[in-house]
Amino acid sequence: MTAPNVVVTGATSGIGRAVTQLCLATGARVAGLDLGAGAAHPGYEETYVPLAADVSDEGSVSAAAAGIRTEFDGVDWLVNCAGIGGYTGDVTETSPESWRRTLEVNLTGAYLVSRAVLPLMRGRSGAAVVHVSSQYGMVGGAGFPAYCAAKAGLIGLTRAMAVDHAPDGIRVNCVCPGPTDTPMLARSGRDETGGREAERVRERNLFGTPAPPQDVAETIAFLLGPGSASMTGAVVPVDGGWTAG
Repeated sequence: MTAPNVVVTGATSGIGRAVTQLCLATGARVAGLDLGAGAAHPGYEETYVPLAADVSDEGSVSAAAAGIRTEFDGVDWLVNCAGIGGYTGDVTETSPESWRRTLEVNLTGAYLVSRAVLPLMRGRSGAAVVHVSSQYGMVGGAGFPAYCAAKAGLIGLTRAMAVDHAPDGIRVNCVCPGPTDTPMLARSGRDETGGREAERVRERNLFGTPAPPQDVAETIAFLLGPGSASMTGAVVPVDGGWTAG
C-alpha cells in the first residue's frame, strides 16, 4: 500500500494529536480537522493539511470535506477523535443546552464527518474508520450523563457502520480509552465532581496512572492497519483494566 491519506478530527490536541503525529511519522498524508486548525505539527508542512472545522456543524464539515477533496484523491483512513468532556451533574442538573452540545460534538460530529468522508473511501484497499469512545461508553460515571450517553452512542454507531459498509470494503472499529493524559483530563480534574472522579480513577485503573495518549494512538494505528484486517465492529478498551474489574 502506498502512503495512506488520513483524516483525523481533533487533530491538534490529546489523542487526536498523538494519532496525527504517529501517522505523519510513518509517511502518511493527514488532513487534520479542528476548531483551531493552525500549523500544529511543525516539520510536516508537506504532508499535513490543517482544516478548520466545527464537527458539530454540517456546513463547517461540508466545507472541510471540500478541502479534503481538493488535497487528496481519496481517503484511506478516518479517525474521529474530536470530543468535549465536562461534568454537567446528574440528569436533573444537566441543562438542555449542555446535553445538546455534548451530544452534538461527541456523537453527531462523528456521524457528520463519517457522512462526508465515507464517499471518498469507497473502493480504496484497506479503508478503515476508528471512532474514539471512552470507558464511559461501557460503564457509568458520576455527574456526566450526557458524556456517557454520547460515548455509548459511538459504540452503537460503530457497529451499525460496520454492518452497513462491509460491502464497501470499509472496516469500522472503536476504541474506548480510559483515563488518558490529555488536556481534557487535566481540565476535568479541576472542578469538584472531577476531583471525586479522579479518586475513582486511582481506584479503578489497575495501573494507577493515566495512559499516555501515544498508547491509545498505537492501538488506533493497529485497527487502521493490515494486522486487523479481519476486525470490524470491534470495541477495544484501552483503559488500564478499568472495565475488567
